[in-house]
Amino acid sequence: MRAGFLYSLSLIAVLLSGCDNPEKEAPPATVAPTTIPGSEITIATARTLQPAFALPAVVEAIQTAEILPEVSATLLKNHFSAGDIVNEGDLLVELNDENYRSTLNAAKADLASAKANALQAESNWKRAQTLITDGYISQLDFDKAKANISVAQASVGKAQAQLEKAQLDITHTKIYAPFSGRISKPTYAIGDNVSPNGKPLFELVQLDPIYVATSVELSRYNTIVLLKAKLEQEGQDIPDFDVTLSLAGDIDYPEQGHFQNWSHESTESSGMITARAEFPNPDGLLLPGQNVTVKGKALQAITRIMIPQTHVRQDQQGHFVFMVNSNQVVERKNIEVGIRDGKDWAIKQGLTEGDRVISPGLQGIKPGLDVLISE
Repeated sequence: MRAGFLYSLSLIAVLLSGCDNPEKEAPPATVAPTTIPGSEITIATARTLQPAFALPAVVEAIQTAEILPEVSATLLKNHFSAGDIVNEGDLLVELNDENYRSTLNAAKADLASAKANALQAESNWKRAQTLITDGYISQLDFDKAKANISVAQASVGKAQAQLEKAQLDITHTKIYAPFSGRISKPTYAIGDNVSPNGKPLFELVQLDPIYVATSVELSRYNTIVLLKAKLEQEGQDIPDFDVTLSLAGDIDYPEQGHFQNWSHESTESSGMITARAEFPNPDGLLLPGQNVTVKGKALQAITRIMIPQTHVRQDQQGHFVFMVNSNQVVERKNIEVGIRDGKDWAIKQGLTEGDRVISPGLQGIKPGLDVLISE
């Protein structure tokens, strides 16, 4: 019995000894945070700015006319020289009207004859009405007298139309400026025969006012048009812009312009659409085909969160940035970008002032990564 008791004590001691010294599991290895140089971090900062743009543009005439004569005649006189500025209604060209005056006189004579025949026909018709009652003429003669009135009246109408055409042809022998502008050199010399089927007598270009056309990305066009519609629907004012020009040699054009219209179609291959601004051009300094820079600046300043354009990334979901949150963890933030100002981009939504945005130059940065920002 004693031996069994001692064996039991020994067994318990061994078991207790095993409980006091169990085999412990190794603790999980800790991962050190990734160090990011402070130079690779940009602090999102609110800034007040006046939105502005500068785009290459080309001067366009609002209207250009190639003037053809409406009658055939001999050119008598050009009342202009190449490059003259002419006003609407100025007499520019005179054609020989002798043949047309003869035609006019003949048309007047034909009208007078037609009217006399019409009076005779009416007189015969009245007489026929009396004679048929007394039985002195046949029904056939009566009907003929009645019909002659319609024929005579038609002849009067035809003669009147020929007279009006002859009078119109006379007016077409003098050609006036349809609008104000700069005129080209004359195509014909004195004594040349001109006709509606020949070359234009001259070209006239309207210079004041004048268009300045520039190409705008369709994405920007869509943003502008939709924003305008939204502001109008909400009853808000659309921001005004000062629109100016810079000429070759970085010379400021003295007149201000205003936005006029968008083109009625876009260029599918380039994804662009044409915008036109209208400028006063009283001295004719701006000429069609001239290369200029159109500039715009908002009259009212705005405040926006700004970050460098280089820090903005883009994928199928849109624009986004990687930033370090308050827990020192990399986080993706989807953003809505606005206007550009130099090398910076305005952020309309997604960031607040003080957010720490990571430069895209760093490799291996991804959401959920613990980081440590070094000085």
